[in-house]
Amino acid sequence: MTSIRIFFSYNNNEKVVEAPVIPDKLPEILQELSNDEFTTHTKTLTLLGNKKPRSFSMDLFLPTKPYDFAKDTGIEVLNLLMYVSDSKIPMRIVITDGINELLNIAVSISSFKYYFDRAENIKCNVSFKEYIFLTESTPPESKLKFEFKAVKTQVGNTKANISGVNVEGRNLVRARDVLQMLGIEVGWNAAKKRVTADGKLLDIHTEIYNGSAYCYVRDLAEETGRDIKWDAENKTVILN
Repeated sequence: MTSIRIFFSYNNNEKVVEAPVIPDKLPEILQELSNDEFTTHTKTLTLLGNKKPRSFSMDLFLPTKPYDFAKDTGIEVLNLLMYVSDSKIPMRIVITDGINELLNIAVSISSFKYYFDRAENIKCNVSFKEYIFLTESTPPESKLKFEFKAVKTQVGNTKANISGVNVEGRNLVRARDVLQMLGIEVGWNAAKKRVTADGKLLDIHTEIYNGSAYCYVRDLAEETGRDIKWDAENKTVILN
């Protein structure tokens, strides 16, 4: 389960659409510089110039029907690309990993092509170029919202409020607290920056806050072979 999320938007978040499926490869950013060279009678010299607008392309799978692996259908993404192109306006792409922002860039669409496959889903390739605004402005706030708070957790008959952070409805919890509730010996692999459970490396998404490792509670449950459910009435995460 990936924690990567990709958001497309325009007009300072007037419209925001999330990519339903994360591509196998995130954008490869091309950064060129406007360097100049001139040759004297003895050598070639380089005059270092400014950075040019960055560019990249993305391959998108846009399902037209519900799938378990997709967050939604992709029609809205295609409609947004069409609207931006027709309106001759820039758009913004934000890529996050947990609560970390990997990319936040205003872009223009250089070109895009798409087709429907045999299952009537859309496969699309889009080329983008960084859009430079004529006046300096503050980038719009990311749509990713999170807050630190205690997470009610229950293992068997044992209940506890453990340290956690809520990221748009998804809970990261302090790994040590959860694993100890499960009776598991907790360790830390400093070289790989990963939590260990009974000596086993947990290769799951991990964030560090104030010296403690936080992970998605569902990842911890799956890695340790526990069932997980959400008690909406009591707002409690239950691990069996």
